[in-house]
Amino acid sequence: MTGLIGIDWGTSNLRGFRFDATGKVIERRVSSRGIATIEDGAFEAVLGTLVDGWIGDRPVIVLAGMIGSRNGWHEAAYLPCPADPVALAAATQGFDTALGQCHIVPGLSVDQPVRLGDVMRGEETQILGAGVRDGVVVLPGTHSKWAMLDAGRVTGFRTAMTGELYAVLLRHSLLGRLAEDPGEHDTAGAFARGVNRALADPAVSMLLFSARAEVLLGKLSTREVAAYLSGLLIGAEIGAMMGAAHGTITMIGDPALSARYRTAFALAGRTDIDLVDGDAATAAGLWTIGKEIR
Repeated sequence: MTGLIGIDWGTSNLRGFRFDATGKVIERRVSSRGIATIEDGAFEAVLGTLVDGWIGDRPVIVLAGMIGSRNGWHEAAYLPCPADPVALAAATQGFDTALGQCHIVPGLSVDQPVRLGDVMRGEETQILGAGVRDGVVVLPGTHSKWAMLDAGRVTGFRTAMTGELYAVLLRHSLLGRLAEDPGEHDTAGAFARGVNRALADPAVSMLLFSARAEVLLGKLSTREVAAYLSGLLIGAEIGAMMGAAHGTITMIGDPALSARYRTAFALAGRTDIDLVDGDAATAAGLWTIGKEIR
């Protein structure tokens, strides 16, 4: 049987998974050669270095992530929702290389007259790899994703720029100038205060200035500013999306960030959050899509 290799190729990093015939990962490799580091279109050469020794009898190579963007190897047009692994496999951008037959996963889009336009690239592979049939999958991060699933299909999703807004506020705003390194200071209370305020009033742009006002009024320590801002933003995100969070909620992401979201979910009254390892979800998604191609 022809082998299968899964590649998660983002802007900053590159990960490879070699599968056996049952879908078990038998070897995993990581590189810092994200697409932003590639010059003169040398994608095949970089990929060849990563998968050296894996090639054998010209395997099928499934690539997900920003490798399919307009700055990647070949641009793969977004697949409109609803979508499942079969639809994604059918929509992959296939091309032949000296390494084997490559297929770029297209990513997903929402583009309907009654809904805001939205796109994702890379997260769809993790979502399908999480094994959720019905419910909501949340991927916290720079651009958090909330995906709705029905019978194993991604029926729609929303993006919240929570992580990016947090970074911008800390680095480039009046509020960020107040924030000091918390060190050993316990900031859990400040985070919870921010979450609760945003859950009560999700108009976060009206709440943000309170980070400055409460420092000046002696109600908030400068070492608590960052945690308080994080609480406001995460609380506003969860508050805005809770109405769509029917059924199970599954979360995929960095353990530390996921822990913060789990705390915020608990404050919103949801403690039944299933956690899925991001690396495992990526590998499972690549295999799920790849076996439909083969």
